[in-house]
Amino acid sequence: MSENPLIVNPSATAIVSPTYCGSVALYAAMVSYDHVIIDASGRYNKREKTLHRCEIEGPNGVQRLTVPLQKPQEWHSTRIADVKVSTHGDWWHVHWGALEAAYGRTPFFEYYADDLHPWFAGTTERLVDLDMGIHKFCLNALGIDPNTHILAESATDIPSDALPIHPQQVDIPYYQLWADRFGFTTGLSILDLIFNLGPESAIYLQSVSHS
Repeated sequence: MSENPLIVNPSATAIVSPTYCGSVALYAAMVSYDHVIIDASGRYNKREKTLHRCEIEGPNGVQRLTVPLQKPQEWHSTRIADVKVSTHGDWWHVHWGALEAAYGRTPFFEYYADDLHPWFAGTTERLVDLDMGIHKFCLNALGIDPNTHILAESATDIPSDALPIHPQQVDIPYYQLWADRFGFTTGLSILDLIFNLGPESAIYLQSVSHS
Protein backbone atom coordinates (compact mmCIF):
# COMPACT_ATOMS: atom_id res chain seq x y z
CA MET A 1 0.00 0.00 0.00
CA SER A 2 1.28 3.44 -0.92
CA GLU A 3 2.21 5.94 1.78
CA ASN A 4 1.23 8.81 -0.53
CA PRO A 5 -1.43 10.83 1.38
CA LEU A 6 -3.20 11.61 -1.91
CA ILE A 7 -4.18 7.97 -2.37
CA VAL A 8 -7.79 7.20 -1.48
CA ASN A 9 -8.09 4.10 -3.69
CA PRO A 10 -4.94 2.16 -2.72
CA SER A 11 -6.12 -1.23 -4.00
CA ALA A 12 -7.42 -0.04 -7.38
CA THR A 13 -5.78 0.65 -10.72
CA ALA A 14 -7.15 3.44 -12.89
CA ILE A 15 -7.07 3.69 -16.66
CA VAL A 16 -7.02 6.88 -18.72
CA SER A 17 -6.06 8.03 -22.21
CA PRO A 18 -2.87 10.04 -22.76
CA THR A 19 -3.40 13.80 -22.46
CA TYR A 20 -1.45 16.87 -23.46
CA CYS A 21 -0.85 18.95 -20.33
CA GLY A 22 -3.96 17.37 -18.79
CA SER A 23 -6.50 19.30 -16.76
CA VAL A 24 -6.48 19.94 -13.02
CA ALA A 25 -9.67 17.86 -12.80
CA LEU A 26 -8.00 14.89 -14.47
CA TYR A 27 -5.02 14.99 -12.11
CA ALA A 28 -7.32 15.37 -9.10
CA ALA A 29 -8.94 12.11 -10.17
CA MET A 30 -5.71 10.30 -11.12
CA VAL A 31 -3.72 11.06 -8.00
CA SER A 32 -6.25 9.30 -5.81
CA TYR A 33 -5.14 5.95 -7.27
CA ASP A 34 -2.02 4.02 -6.35
CA HIS A 35 -1.47 2.94 -9.96
CA VAL A 36 -2.60 4.45 -13.25
CA ILE A 37 -2.49 2.89 -16.71
CA ILE A 38 -2.09 5.37 -19.57
CA ASP A 39 -3.85 3.53 -22.38
CA ALA A 40 -2.38 4.19 -25.83
CA SER A 41 -3.43 0.81 -27.26
CA GLY A 42 -6.73 1.87 -28.78
CA ARG A 43 -7.62 3.51 -32.06
CA TYR A 44 -7.12 7.23 -32.37
CA ASN A 45 -10.38 9.16 -32.12
CA LYS A 46 -10.28 12.67 -33.55
CA ARG A 47 -13.01 13.67 -31.10
CA GLU A 48 -10.65 13.08 -28.15
CA LYS A 49 -9.14 16.55 -28.34
CA THR A 50 -7.38 16.30 -24.96
CA LEU A 51 -4.79 14.01 -26.58
CA HIS A 52 -3.19 17.06 -28.18
CA ARG A 53 -4.99 20.09 -26.77
CA CYS A 54 -5.07 21.95 -23.46
CA GLU A 55 -6.16 25.29 -22.05
CA ILE A 56 -4.11 27.83 -20.11
CA GLU A 57 -4.91 31.34 -18.89
CA GLY A 58 -2.88 34.42 -19.67
CA PRO A 59 -3.28 38.20 -19.81
CA ASN A 60 -5.96 37.90 -22.51
CA GLY A 61 -7.92 35.16 -20.80
CA VAL A 62 -8.20 31.47 -21.60
CA GLN A 63 -6.02 30.29 -24.48
CA ARG A 64 -6.26 26.93 -26.21
CA LEU A 65 -3.00 25.26 -27.23
CA THR A 66 -3.17 22.55 -29.91
CA VAL A 67 -0.32 20.31 -31.05
CA PRO A 68 -0.60 19.76 -34.84
CA LEU A 69 -0.58 16.13 -35.95
CA GLN A 70 0.77 14.40 -39.03
CA LYS A 71 -2.05 13.05 -41.15
CA PRO A 72 -1.80 9.27 -41.61
CA GLN A 73 -3.17 7.39 -44.60
CA GLU A 74 -6.20 6.30 -42.58
CA TRP A 75 -7.18 7.91 -39.28
CA HIS A 76 -9.73 5.21 -38.43
CA SER A 77 -7.08 2.46 -38.36
CA THR A 78 -4.37 4.45 -36.58
CA ARG A 79 -3.52 3.55 -32.99
CA ILE A 80 -3.03 6.31 -30.43
CA ALA A 81 0.51 5.01 -29.94
CA ASP A 82 1.27 5.56 -33.64
CA VAL A 83 0.08 9.16 -34.00
CA LYS A 84 2.94 11.45 -35.00
CA VAL A 85 3.46 15.11 -34.16
CA SER A 86 3.72 17.59 -37.03
CA THR A 87 6.33 20.34 -37.16
CA HIS A 88 3.82 22.73 -38.73
CA GLY A 89 4.26 26.34 -37.67
CA ASP A 90 7.02 25.57 -35.16
CA TRP A 91 4.18 24.96 -32.70
CA TRP A 92 6.60 24.29 -29.81
CA HIS A 93 7.90 27.87 -29.96
CA VAL A 94 4.33 29.17 -30.01
CA HIS A 95 3.30 27.02 -27.04
CA TRP A 96 6.34 27.87 -24.97
CA GLY A 97 5.91 31.57 -25.70
CA ALA A 98 2.28 31.29 -24.61
CA LEU A 99 3.30 29.56 -21.37
CA GLU A 100 5.89 32.27 -20.65
CA ALA A 101 3.35 35.03 -21.30
CA ALA A 102 0.73 33.31 -19.15
CA TYR A 103 2.89 32.15 -16.24
CA GLY A 104 6.21 33.95 -16.39
CA ARG A 105 5.13 36.12 -13.44
CA THR A 106 3.70 33.28 -11.35
CA PRO A 107 5.55 32.32 -8.14
CA PHE A 108 6.94 29.04 -9.47
CA PHE A 109 7.41 29.32 -13.24
CA GLU A 110 11.15 29.95 -13.03
CA TYR A 111 11.53 27.09 -10.53
CA TYR A 112 10.06 24.51 -12.94
CA ALA A 113 10.76 25.99 -16.39
CA ASP A 114 14.13 24.34 -16.98
CA ASP A 115 12.69 20.86 -16.39
CA LEU A 116 9.67 21.42 -18.62
CA HIS A 117 11.28 23.33 -21.47
CA PRO A 118 13.00 20.32 -23.16
CA TRP A 119 9.57 18.99 -24.15
CA PHE A 120 9.07 22.14 -26.20
CA ALA A 121 12.09 21.65 -28.43
CA GLY A 122 10.24 20.17 -31.42
CA THR A 123 12.23 16.94 -31.33
CA THR A 124 9.60 14.47 -30.08
CA GLU A 125 8.05 12.46 -32.93
CA ARG A 126 5.22 10.50 -31.29
CA LEU A 127 2.35 12.29 -29.61
CA VAL A 128 2.22 9.73 -26.81
CA ASP A 129 5.89 10.33 -25.99
CA LEU A 130 5.25 14.08 -25.79
CA ASP A 131 2.21 13.55 -23.59
CA MET A 132 4.01 11.11 -21.30
CA GLY A 133 7.11 13.27 -21.02
CA ILE A 134 5.09 16.25 -19.84
CA HIS A 135 2.97 13.96 -17.65
CA LYS A 136 6.07 12.65 -15.85
CA PHE A 137 7.27 16.21 -15.34
CA CYS A 138 3.92 16.97 -13.70
CA LEU A 139 4.11 13.87 -11.49
CA ASN A 140 7.56 14.87 -10.30
CA ALA A 141 6.35 18.41 -9.58
CA LEU A 142 3.45 16.95 -7.59
CA GLY A 143 5.72 14.59 -5.64
CA ILE A 144 4.22 11.44 -7.17
CA ASP A 145 6.38 8.47 -8.18
CA PRO A 146 6.31 8.39 -12.01
CA ASN A 147 6.79 4.62 -11.90
CA THR A 148 3.21 4.25 -10.64
CA HIS A 149 1.88 5.61 -13.95
CA ILE A 150 2.54 3.10 -16.74
CA LEU A 151 2.12 3.54 -20.48
CA ALA A 152 0.31 0.62 -22.15
CA GLU A 153 0.67 0.31 -25.93
CA SER A 154 -0.99 -3.12 -26.08
CA ALA A 155 -4.34 -4.23 -24.68
CA THR A 156 -2.58 -7.21 -23.10
CA ASP A 157 -0.74 -4.77 -20.80
CA ILE A 158 -3.99 -3.51 -19.25
CA PRO A 159 -5.32 -5.27 -16.13
CA SER A 160 -8.89 -6.50 -16.50
CA ASP A 161 -9.89 -4.80 -13.26
CA ALA A 162 -8.59 -1.35 -14.23
CA LEU A 163 -11.19 1.37 -13.58
CA PRO A 164 -11.84 4.13 -16.13
CA ILE A 165 -11.44 7.66 -14.77
CA HIS A 166 -14.30 10.14 -15.13
CA PRO A 167 -13.03 13.55 -13.97
CA GLN A 168 -15.49 15.88 -12.30
CA GLN A 169 -15.30 19.65 -12.66
CA VAL A 170 -13.10 21.22 -10.00
CA ASP A 171 -14.72 24.31 -8.50
CA ILE A 172 -12.58 24.75 -5.37
CA PRO A 173 -10.62 27.99 -5.94
CA TYR A 174 -6.85 28.17 -5.73
CA TYR A 175 -4.53 31.12 -6.29
CA GLN A 176 -4.40 32.12 -9.97
CA LEU A 177 -2.26 34.97 -11.24
CA TRP A 178 -5.01 36.41 -13.42
CA ALA A 179 -7.92 35.97 -10.99
CA ASP A 180 -8.09 39.72 -10.29
CA ARG A 181 -8.87 40.23 -13.96
CA PHE A 182 -10.97 37.16 -14.82
CA GLY A 183 -12.02 35.58 -11.54
CA PHE A 184 -11.32 31.93 -10.76
CA THR A 185 -11.17 29.82 -13.92
CA THR A 186 -11.88 26.08 -14.06
CA GLY A 187 -10.89 23.56 -16.70
CA LEU A 188 -7.28 24.70 -17.05
CA SER A 189 -4.18 22.58 -17.52
CA ILE A 190 -2.43 21.14 -14.47
CA LEU A 191 0.44 23.47 -15.41
CA ASP A 192 -1.72 26.37 -14.22
CA LEU A 193 -1.89 24.79 -10.76
CA ILE A 194 1.79 23.85 -10.64
CA PHE A 195 3.07 27.27 -11.69
CA ASN A 196 0.74 29.09 -9.31
CA LEU A 197 0.99 26.86 -6.23
CA GLY A 198 4.25 24.95 -6.64
CA PRO A 199 4.74 22.33 -3.89
CA GLU A 200 1.34 23.17 -2.43
CA SER A 201 -0.28 21.77 -5.59
CA ALA A 202 -0.31 18.30 -4.01
CA ILE A 203 -2.09 19.65 -0.92
CA TYR A 204 -4.72 21.25 -3.13
CA LEU A 205 -5.27 18.01 -5.09
CA GLN A 206 -5.58 16.13 -1.80
CA SER A 207 -8.32 18.52 -0.66
CA VAL A 208 -10.15 18.00 -3.96
CA SER A 209 -9.78 14.21 -3.80
CA HIS A 210 -11.26 14.10 -0.31
CA SER A 211 -14.05 16.62 -0.92
